[in-house]
Amino acid sequence: MAAKPLDPAIAEAVVTDWRVGQMSQRQLADQYKVSVGYVAKITKGIPRDCVEIVSAGIAYNQALAKHDERIVSAIEQAVDERVKRQEWLNIQALRNVKESMAHPCENQSDYRARADTISRAKDVVIGKTTPDTAIQINNAEAAGLKINLVQYGEQSPDQ
Repeated sequence: MAAKPLDPAIAEAVVTDWRVGQMSQRQLADQYKVSVGYVAKITKGIPRDCVEIVSAGIAYNQALAKHDERIVSAIEQAVDERVKRQEWLNIQALRNVKESMAHPCENQSDYRARADTISRAKDVVIGKTTPDTAIQINNAEAAGLKINLVQYGEQSPDQ
């Protein structure tokens, strides 16, 4: 007898919860009423890449709890503004790379200029790296920078 196909929504939920890293495979199997083998199969090779984000969120909330409402509001506003600025810089950096790649290179200096543009964009989008710095980037997140392109249009965030 062939195994009954499982709901893709359940598989997606299992993978999401696995990535967050708060439950074991057995706990996920119990929660979603599937076998541990099924959980192992669909989570194989998938990193638990959101664990640090959860930890950072907890630390952030605990730090905010130590302050009064005015400070919390000011912190949240400052964080939101910096995120908007970084998103705008990311958009501009990626736009520069796209425009650079659209033009054919005719000589070595053109290739060097293109490489410099790409390098600067990388520094903006993922940060400067040094030999003692390890940066792990989830390909899905890097490829899917889902940024609201309309938010700033052609203006800088300071205008």
